Amino acid sequence: MSPHWQHSLLLGVGFGLVHAFDADHLATIGGLAINNRRLTPAGYALRWALGHGISLGLVAIAALGLGFAQVVDWTLYGEFVVCAALLMIGTQGLLAARRSTVREHGQSAPRAHVHLFAPFHTHGRSGRAGVALGMVHGSAGSAAVLALLPLSRLHGGFANALYLFSFSAGVALGALAFATVFAAFARRSLAAGARITRGFQAAVGALAIASGAWLFLEIAYGSS
Repeated sequence: MSPHWQHSLLLGVGFGLVHAFDADHLATIGGLAINNRRLTPAGYALRWALGHGISLGLVAIAALGLGFAQVVDWTLYGEFVVCAALLMIGTQGLLAARRSTVREHGQSAPRAHVHLFAPFHTHGRSGRAGVALGMVHGSAGSAAVLALLPLSRLHGGFANALYLFSFSAGVALGALAFATVFAAFARRSLAAGARITRGFQAAVGALAIASGAWLFLEIAYGSS
């Protein structure tokens, strides 16, 4: 493997790992896993990383055709979608924790409730939720800067493709590492009892809302 290819590989994996641990990414994966347990946290993490990689590849193609600056300006709008998703996922987690409390105290839970994030909460579409939200994150501004800016420094189409692939692989590894830790905490909360489980679910929901609000403030004040 030539030095240029090695550089592309190591740079991509390193940047991918760093990017995976963005607070909004972790809040999204954790929120999906705690709200709908049809998949394991690792299952959501892998599907999120897949969607992220697909979207990032499409953005890279657009950047090569339209120019990096134009694409970055366009992807900034994706940050607002991420904010909305985090707020709704977090709200859903808090409501689910509250419904669990109502059921435990013997009160009748509402017969009908509104799915605030219906496309991502529909029980038969849990796998699609991770892919869809990963695509949203992959088209947001921070992903474009970290993933696409080094392309201008690399030599040749193969080096660029290798960098993008290794970046997505790094994102997947980081997401899986977080999912492993998250699953361990989730198992401990279940073993500790219903009250701790509700508290854990509420905490994950609150962190998702805080991440969405913080990201919105960053966008608002950063663009002013």
